[in-house]
Amino acid sequence: MARKDDEETGFTGKRKKSYRELDAQRGKSKYHSRQDDPQQQRIERSASYEKYKKAADSLFSGGELPQGLAQTFDPAGKRKVQKEAMAKLRELPDRKAWVQGVVDYLAQYPELPEDAFFLDSLLDHPKDRIVDQALTKLEALQAEGKLPREKTPKSLPQRLKAIELTGSDPDTQARAKALNAKLS
Repeated sequence: MARKDDEETGFTGKRKKSYRELDAQRGKSKYHSRQDDPQQQRIERSASYEKYKKAADSLFSGGELPQGLAQTFDPAGKRKVQKEAMAKLRELPDRKAWVQGVVDYLAQYPELPEDAFFLDSLLDHPKDRIVDQALTKLEALQAEGKLPREKTPKSLPQRLKAIELTGSDPDTQARAKALNAKLS
């Protein structure tokens, strides 16, 4: 008799699976992670994927462009030469040589790069014009959201504080104070 009641009511005592459980069984769940997928893991371990990822990382982090893109976007090689000039500035032996090297660099490349570490070093320059240019570029990067707290040099707040306290121009002091407040 119990069997007949089950057929009439449709109750079998067995729980129905949710759509999430059914999708997970089929491997189509939106909650299913790529890390759980062995095929995706195999692709990510392949040599061609590593090469592709390295090229993409260098493109977006400001590194050297892959050969195909370098021919398209920078056929004259100006970007590479500018990167090398920045690297040479870091290698100069003393402060006097660095100060002159920065002046020469800016004469050759008047547009400052979007490199927070390079701009941070320029804030330590004795010429107010160069400090002003670097501060302007840092303010623009911060306004565009390209200067996240994690990616800024640890010395940037101290340099801004030093400009705020010892700068010769009150306008530059106020700008340094405002930028420091936005970054903290």
